[in-house]
Amino acid sequence: MADAAAYLLPHPAGAAGALQQALDRLAETPTAIRARMQQAAAGREPLAVAVLREISETVLPRELTICVGQQPAAVLTVAQRRLTGLTLGRSADPADGAEDPDTAARIFAARLRTLDAVADGAGFTIKRRPCKANEGAGSCTAKMLSDAMGAAESSSPLDRFHARATPQAEAWISCGRGGNLSGSGGPEELLCQLEAVRTVLAAKGACPSTARMPASKPECLLLPVSPQRRIIVVSACGEQLLLALRAGAADAMLRVWTEMFPGS
Repeated sequence: MADAAAYLLPHPAGAAGALQQALDRLAETPTAIRARMQQAAAGREPLAVAVLREISETVLPRELTICVGQQPAAVLTVAQRRLTGLTLGRSADPADGAEDPDTAARIFAARLRTLDAVADGAGFTIKRRPCKANEGAGSCTAKMLSDAMGAAESSSPLDRFHARATPQAEAWISCGRGGNLSGSGGPEELLCQLEAVRTVLAAKGACPSTARMPASKPECLLLPVSPQRRIIVVSACGEQLLLALRAGAADAMLRVWTEMFPGS
């Protein structure tokens, strides 16, 4: 992932050098293009790097389907060198409607990191087709996306889990040390439900953020509130995150938690 975050750092020769690189790729022979595609299909090119390059070089509206192996893994919409949508698998996410470019960059960065983890160095192909411009959707440049991925790399482990989990959540509440609310998102009904869970846990002394000392190790609590929905409460170093998720998404996030915090 470091390769992806560094891909769009200022070019030594400035904008002119970056433009020259783009022109060089446009002038590639069919043999060179096939060789680059074969490298990607053989897993010898980082997926995130290829995605950032596609965004930075795509002007007309295009839908990009990324296949890992033979299976579609994500669909991106790109126009005017901006990413306007990134859907993993067949899931849809209301966060696609984010209008603020910085918010869109963080959301898309979390999904791209998840996609990169799913690929795990495997071969991939990118299928392109014209599409209509995704009007009204939040968008970000490849540089903003790269910066958001770099910021996630330098954040705390709980912040990184937060970045991967919240795009999949129906609602979420984040609390800093001392139990202070630091952020939230989602429908009011679900936020009230999460707040009720937070209050009950605090009253029972089960909320690590209310303790005088941070919990000795990361903790994860699963609450099946209905057959269709789960609430996950995770904490680390006195910080806490509550998530309302669909059952299938909750199972996936538990696997992510186990990968990121083995033994917790």
